Amino acid sequence: MILYLIHGNAYYGGYGYEEHTFGIYTDKDKAEAAKKVVIEQLYEKEKDDDWSYVDDISDIEVEITEIESNMAVDITLGGYCE
Repeated sequence: MILYLIHGNAYYGGYGYEEHTFGIYTDKDKAEAAKKVVIEQLYEKEKDDDWSYVDDISDIEVEITEIESNMAVDITLGGYCE
């Protein structure tokens, strides 16, 4: 079974990156719909924040990663380190 992991950056206040998981779905269409909702919610939260660098909805970084269930994987989801 393929699982669809919705994940992305939830920190838009300058330097740094906070990778969040926003949901895991078994249906790709539901995952796509949920991704749109997450992007809209993050945009609404960040667009008027004085410390945020979000100027446009395209600045929001959310992805869907397909993962086969019951299999070992090593998938980098993102992050920030020095």
